[in-house]
Amino acid sequence: MSKHVNFAPELHENSPPLHALPNPPAPRHRWSTTRIGLYLMLAGMPLLAISVQVFGLVSLNTSAAFVIIPFAAALTVLAYFAPHPTDRIVGHGLLWGIVACIVYDIFRLDTVYLLGLWSDFIPTMGTWITNDSNTWGGAIVGYLWRYIGDGGGIGITFFIFALAIGIDRWSKRNAVLAAVGFAVFPVWTGLVATIALSPHGAEHLFPLTARTMTLSLIGHFIFGLVMGLGFVRSRNAIAQHWHLPPLFPIGRDRQRHSAASGTGIALVARRSHDH
Repeated sequence: MSKHVNFAPELHENSPPLHALPNPPAPRHRWSTTRIGLYLMLAGMPLLAISVQVFGLVSLNTSAAFVIIPFAAALTVLAYFAPHPTDRIVGHGLLWGIVACIVYDIFRLDTVYLLGLWSDFIPTMGTWITNDSNTWGGAIVGYLWRYIGDGGGIGITFFIFALAIGIDRWSKRNAVLAAVGFAVFPVWTGLVATIALSPHGAEHLFPLTARTMTLSLIGHFIFGLVMGLGFVRSRNAIAQHWHLPPLFPIGRDRQRHSAASGTGIALVARRSHDH
């Protein structure tokens, strides 16, 4: 006569309900680091391609047609057929980068077309992509490149670096200040360096004067402010999709977070002991 063996877990009166038992940790995707690296590569290409064009090394038309657009299409297909938690982070960064760029342009276009303080080089940049002198078509392509490629790329880069560093654990003010700082260095300083160091930078983009540098710096402050506010708004939603430990888990904000976590653990332990 066979003896029946019960493999079900034994439950006592004070045992937690089954739905309260912790789930086993999900296995870390072995390609997560590679995927993050691919997104960072793509995010930096639109801005770098402009610098390469201005220095006369590779035309923006060539970079867009043979590298950037095919690379973006491949990652889009990968995200659709093989989704990964990192894709949500990239989506938030792309969105807030575009929004920040639009708000920046509300200020910039006012100073260009209403106040006449400097010129608009975006339509000319668009003709570099299309390889056509039609400035109307260049304006459409140029602004699409600016919002999706430049603004979205900066947003993706900041969101990934912010989670990697641990900025999502910082206070709201410090997180926004970090975004503003990122918009100034390396983004704004990279633009100024491209104009200053390239032979025809002032001709292709804009001359470096006290006025243009001040206006462009204010614009990047605006961009960083909006991007930082977007990160603060999104960080609770995207932090759950980031499974790597922060590179620099230091600072008072991190200590407050750790102290709060420790207090919570102590309260749970005390309640368990009382029961």
